[in-house]
Amino acid sequence: MKKVFETLAGTPGKIRREVAAMSPQEIRRRLASGKWSVQEILAHLEDIEGPGFRGRVEAIVREDHPLLPSFDQEARAIDKRYDRTNPLRTLESWARLRRANLKWLKALRSAQLKRRGTHEKMGEMSAGEFLYEWAFHDLGHLKPILEVKRYALYPRIGNMGKYYTLS
Repeated sequence: MKKVFETLAGTPGKIRREVAAMSPQEIRRRLASGKWSVQEILAHLEDIEGPGFRGRVEAIVREDHPLLPSFDQEARAIDKRYDRTNPLRTLESWARLRRANLKWLKALRSAQLKRRGTHEKMGEMSAGEFLYEWAFHDLGHLKPILEVKRYALYPRIGNMGKYYTLS
């Protein structure tokens, strides 16, 4: 669980450092159809921090075997207008939420992390498994942010570009 807390605590700062060096165009750029921009990723992270993660874990530790709703993240992106958010404000808001959530999570006892609920689509899960998934989810969003930075560098690497393919 130590690595989970390290990941959850460290991801906002990692993303903040990567985004700080990006131009507004890079932050809004979609690398492919159907892929989110950095702006949309930040809005997604902030949006689901509460209902997608803390809300589910909190339900499990407070209720007897709760039913946990699934989310249509693509529909949420449209409904919540992720593409119209202010990415820097969103990032700071998410970081504040994360700090509060970490404080709450660190107060949970081992027995609470073993409690279980049923995810609407994925089936039975423990609170501890949701914490691992939360950290895994964070790391999954680092990759597309770094890809935007790679795409910005690629045109200037000259003949070395023959060694690389962009995904």
